[in-house]
Amino acid sequence: MHKKEAKSHPESLLKRIHEAYCSLPGGERKVADAILNSPSEMAVWTASELAGHAGVSNATVSRIIQRLGYRNFETARQDARKLREIGSPLFMNEKADLAQEDNAYGGLVRAEAEIIEATLSRLDMGILHEVAMAIADARQVRTLGFRNSRFLADYFTAQIMQMRSDVAPLGLDGQTLAEGIAGLSQGDVVVVIGLRRRPAQFSKLVRAIAERKARLVLLADRSLREAPAFATWTFDCVVETSWARDSYVGALALLRLLVIECGTALGEMGRQHLNTVETLREDLHELEIRPEDL
Repeated sequence: MHKKEAKSHPESLLKRIHEAYCSLPGGERKVADAILNSPSEMAVWTASELAGHAGVSNATVSRIIQRLGYRNFETARQDARKLREIGSPLFMNEKADLAQEDNAYGGLVRAEAEIIEATLSRLDMGILHEVAMAIADARQVRTLGFRNSRFLADYFTAQIMQMRSDVAPLGLDGQTLAEGIAGLSQGDVVVVIGLRRRPAQFSKLVRAIAERKARLVLLADRSLREAPAFATWTFDCVVETSWARDSYVGALALLRLLVIECGTALGEMGRQHLNTVETLREDLHELEIRPEDL
């Protein structure tokens, strides 16, 4: 098992499942998937209901509960109650139908607002502050994202590099990821965004980053398995709606909050760096200036 810094809080049910996931037998993995896909339900399920939902026996549920380090099912359920969330219309089975809307975008606006609320409502502001302080104090900051997660990683990179130096994508164009990972060490922070659908080797890459002793910030949705076990901090982002295609407004809102918090953590040093950037932009005539801005 990968060793991390001493934890200040006991591991949650979800963290325990992620750490054990790759070694679980088939039946127990079905139980793990049932819990990970509906963690709020674990707070009210009986052992028999969980077994029925997962399609396994009660004995299989008992085995995984013990494997995860709990005395019995009730202690695991008490842990799950800490993770229970408020209900959200995001998970209604109804499909969006433009023809039934008052206008072509009314339903989309509501769905996007619900995504933002569902993502931010589960956010621990204390953890957000802790991550911002780590980014402010890091030797270097690296970011990583693939496919649709790439533009979110690029957004965060562009924002943070205006406030401090040594910020860059982990994988530069024309460079292998191994080269980027090899440059990491203790004292670095890597922000990894892994919203579905991820490359097949995503969890392996996350583990390789963690093994370089860098602190790892992971933004992901609930479909991710194994990788959260290697992260120092994990933020849960909602992406699924009743509309076609996933939504990333929740993840973007979370990153925007983190950028703001990083600005506060960097303080005067961040303001001085931004002032240097702005001065160079003006000297190089890089940005459009409208007459009304003068």
